Amino acid sequence: MRREGWETSETLLPGERLAGSVTTSYVRPMNKVVVQTTSAYPQPSEGAAARLLDLVHRTGGLTRAEATARLDLPRSTAGEAVAELVELGLIELGPAARQAAGGGAVRGRPSPLLRPDPAGPVVVVGRLDSSEAELSVAGLGGTAGPRRRIPLPSPGSDPRRALSALAARMRQAVEESGRPCAGAAVGLAGMVRATDGLVHSALHLNWTAVPAAEILAAELPEIPRVDVGKDASFAALAEHRRGAGRGARTLLMLACEHIGIGGAVLQQGVSFTGAGNAVEAGHVVVDPAGPRCPCGMRGCLEVSADGRALLGRTPADPGDPAEVKELFRRAAAGEPGAAERIGAAARCLGRALASLANLFDPDRMVLSGVLGEYLRVAPGRIHEELAASVVARAQAPAVVAGTVAGPVLSGAVEHAFGPLLACPRLLAEPA
Repeated sequence: MRREGWETSETLLPGERLAGSVTTSYVRPMNKVVVQTTSAYPQPSEGAAARLLDLVHRTGGLTRAEATARLDLPRSTAGEAVAELVELGLIELGPAARQAAGGGAVRGRPSPLLRPDPAGPVVVVGRLDSSEAELSVAGLGGTAGPRRRIPLPSPGSDPRRALSALAARMRQAVEESGRPCAGAAVGLAGMVRATDGLVHSALHLNWTAVPAAEILAAELPEIPRVDVGKDASFAALAEHRRGAGRGARTLLMLACEHIGIGGAVLQQGVSFTGAGNAVEAGHVVVDPAGPRCPCGMRGCLEVSADGRALLGRTPADPGDPAEVKELFRRAAAGEPGAAERIGAAARCLGRALASLANLFDPDRMVLSGVLGEYLRVAPGRIHEELAASVVARAQAPAVVAGTVAGPVLSGAVEHAFGPLLACPRLLAEPA
């Protein structure tokens, strides 16, 4: 079921399956159907297999007894699900556990370990910025392999050429893994339409109306699904599943690597997208008399508090992230000039959080990258401004720094594996 303005949970997170025969379609941009499968298994067994695969993916591995208990499954149903996933090459049975998860000895017959099959499918993910891309390949369990940084040819002047070069390196990374590929996802800062990966605007790349997902999908026909999404949405997914946002009912995520500030909202783990471009947090106005933003307005959050703003740089010369780290270090050490600059920007961040709290009523706010440094160095300035929100005063949300390393790539892994986790037979069915 799809609710207006919300991404269907089936494409991101495996949900409960309805009883009876179910036909599931997975589509590429422009609504081209890639895979359509009708379940040939009794629904309880298939649902159990999806839930079990998701649990193994989230935990990285656990005993069959632990999985049966956590999923509250009959032993026979759990056994069928395990057999199905082993047959599909998605999990393997490891040696029987001699120790319980809490460290005590196992009583009775030891239970075999369930863990991702090391020869099973991978996803290839990327993060695109103004001059280069970062790539990684990951298997089930969510552990990404080595990250590769690759220069891109003039992404600002020729989007298709840059995306073609990115696709070639993604294909190479998959081939080097020697494993089947379940999907691909690329995150970038900007307005990226969730439904089809159209980059409406990416100011740091000078892109307007670029069908990025469509271009990548055409370059990578051998990959079942290729998505392009907003980097903050992927970061939010990573923090919700594996980091500081775990357990949040309504999670507000703000992220900044250096240039630009992105935002995302997850409700029970499902991304709110509006008509496709929701939560452009970087363009919340925090100072109507402030500097002109490339978007056309004045005093947007990102021209007041991103790394480039802190350094007083221009879009043509954004400066070095290492300089931003040094500025925070000096502010933390009490240097007056640095502390004043960081404090003023932290107040702008707090004002934006107050506005967003009034709109979304989150129970948790996660600040990632540069924004997490504000929370470390000038938390008082943020909380003073946040207290202006009538919603935040009624029920103060927790404001925490992100804990996932490389959250954009980590979240892209979660997103790219979503269809396979929801339908474990996805790669076994003919397209």
